[in-house]
Amino acid sequence: MKKIFVTLAAAFIAVSMNAQDDKWFGSREGGFALTFNANPVLNYVGNMFNGTTNNSVAPFEGIDSDNLFGGTTITGKYFLQDNMAVVAGFGFNNNYNVTNNYADLSDLEKVTSYTRNSTTAFQMLAGLEYRLQPGKRLQPIFGANLVYVHTNRWTYAESTTGSTDGDYTYTGAPTNKLGVMLNAGVEYFVTEQISLGANLDFAIAKTWRGTSVDNDPDPADANFSRINSKNTFIGTGNMGANITMNFYF
Repeated sequence: MKKIFVTLAAAFIAVSMNAQDDKWFGSREGGFALTFNANPVLNYVGNMFNGTTNNSVAPFEGIDSDNLFGGTTITGKYFLQDNMAVVAGFGFNNNYNVTNNYADLSDLEKVTSYTRNSTTAFQMLAGLEYRLQPGKRLQPIFGANLVYVHTNRWTYAESTTGSTDGDYTYTGAPTNKLGVMLNAGVEYFVTEQISLGANLDFAIAKTWRGTSVDNDPDPADANFSRINSKNTFIGTGNMGANITMNFYF
């Protein structure tokens, strides 16, 4: 009886493995996929189980504009072959707020000064991806992308007297990054069309920044001043890692 049970168990395992081998995980030539950064979701869920009360999905507001790797970028892939795809991605972030100051809170129409702060950032990438073991549940992946990131943070502060404009100061800090990014990782398919991925990235990037300060540019104003500065540098110390959710069609 024991031999019969062992034989049936072995046969069941063999059939299951063959059935799994018959499945194709991911997309074939002519198919496409969408990839999203899963770090915000995992952080939020993790906080639910460790008792942390500051759960946040703030990274969904957009990309991390200070580097080439963080934040949320939506990436699309089109498969030229079963094991090769072209990649294109885009991410953006836009925050804007205004703070008003009043001499008397009972009269909200008399604003003595106000400040506007804004951050605008966007990211674009394009490249190629090559994968080993296409169609398998576990697929190692290698890729190369050209990445561009632009950020502009600015503050505008103005004092007012009634309806008459007063002195103001504008401060801007635009930043641009252009780099070649190499990545290596792996995807594990939980279903035939959905996978979780993890990868490491390394980039060589050029960065150029500008600073602009405008203090009431009125020629008749003795307090007028304007500062503009730029700096450019190239660095290889750009490394990152992320976890992704991937959907194949």
